[in-house]
Amino acid sequence: MGLQRAEECEALVRESLCRFQHPELHFRLALALLMQGKLREGFAEFEGRIPRQMIIKRMTDTPEWDGQVAGRSVIVWGEQGIGDEVQAARFLPLVRQRGARHITFACHDAMVRAFQQVDADVVVSRRTDQIAVPRDACWIAIWSLPHRLGLGPEDISGAPYLKAEALPGRGGIGLVERGNPMHRNDEHRSIPQALLQRAVPHGRLLEAHGDGYDSLRQVAGLDLLITVDTSWAHMAGALGVPCWVLLPYLGSDWRWQRERSTTPWYDSLRLFRQPEPGDWATPIRQVVDALRT
Repeated sequence: MGLQRAEECEALVRESLCRFQHPELHFRLALALLMQGKLREGFAEFEGRIPRQMIIKRMTDTPEWDGQVAGRSVIVWGEQGIGDEVQAARFLPLVRQRGARHITFACHDAMVRAFQQVDADVVVSRRTDQIAVPRDACWIAIWSLPHRLGLGPEDISGAPYLKAEALPGRGGIGLVERGNPMHRNDEHRSIPQALLQRAVPHGRLLEAHGDGYDSLRQVAGLDLLITVDTSWAHMAGALGVPCWVLLPYLGSDWRWQRERSTTPWYDSLRLFRQPEPGDWATPIRQVVDALRT
């Protein structure tokens, strides 16, 4: 999968599953399927991921939502990184449409203020132990929603779904060269320091200050964001701000699929890819050429 050979990975994993069952194999199969855009089957296999298993252990006395929720309270658990939660926040209104009486969204603590605008009655940090669990409640991990809702490629919209008041006088081009250093693929997805700044000298390097809503405000006023694969890209897409994303050859995430220059998840995003491992010069040159035109 690190080499984006999703079909080969799928075939090998399926062969292994014929011999024995293991959660890690189902997770690998999920990534291979999602990379190919096979969302329904991929999200079904994605149920074995570790974050969901951790939530199951936390919610031992509360049932998991099976997709039928009319008249009940639902606790939607955020999971993984900030970008993952931003991307999945689009699914919250669908829980309400299924008839949820009351929705609690337990999200990353940095995003509590930013997610006050999503269709939830209560937004709290997922780290707290003080989450009220109503007697009639059920729970769902946010990245289980596509599977529980039966979503396929035709159900994914790239239209913006978040808003933020732009910081005054903060237009122009924003730049993000590096992601979270703790990310498992950071050595491949982050750009060597100042490489992008030298190529786009009139751009302004963005840095996180405050919480997630403060970051949304930084992005909201930009004419264009040029970034590596981090939560900044998801924020731009969710806001509908033009954004060009530089993607590594090794370990490129499933949500960007392969070879595409656009993504169904966000209408405002354009993708620039490394043609081979370590080659940032090519996509950066393409970005510079695109800026000139």
